[in-house]
Amino acid sequence: MAEGRQEEKPKMSKVLKGKNWFTITAPKLFNERPLGEALATDPATLVGRVVSASLLELTGDPTRYYLRLFFRVNAFDGAAAKTVYYGHETTRDFLARIVQLRTTRIDNNDVLVLADGKMRIKSVAITNRIVTETVEKAVRARIRELIAVSLKDMTIEQFVEALVKGEIQQAIHAEVNRLYPLRVFEFTKTEIL
Repeated sequence: MAEGRQEEKPKMSKVLKGKNWFTITAPKLFNERPLGEALATDPATLVGRVVSASLLELTGDPTRYYLRLFFRVNAFDGAAAKTVYYGHETTRDFLARIVQLRTTRIDNNDVLVLADGKMRIKSVAITNRIVTETVEKAVRARIRELIAVSLKDMTIEQFVEALVKGEIQQAIHAEVNRLYPLRVFEFTKTEIL
């Protein structure tokens, strides 16, 4: 039995021969926390790789556990792989929890040009009651208008910071409540184009 284990060892070293571990770190916005490690022969092969982490892991804030952020490796600093924000999405259990009977789900899908890039932004608004198609269209149009105005002069990093804190969502929620009461407003997915 001990001989069998010794046979495995050379195989394992054969697989790792010439490969090194590289630590993948989050952007400066998240204090360059480690997101994980990757094994590669050449660090250039890791460029373009996408890794994910929940907001709970990055900030320790349990109230926004449902946000999953994606980062793309773009540079190296020694044995550390640097990343940039690539997008986010909400978990399915969060959407299942907020969509309830006798409410209306209003989805938006917009492509916006920010100060330093182009981004696809998907959002969801849940009303307090079932609404007519006219009210639904008015709420959708108002949300689109508010998103475009609030993100017009922002950079991607400023948007991510506001998204993580929930500032934009709260402002849009408060503004749309004047038109029709909402239970929830959240950005469900973003993607850098």
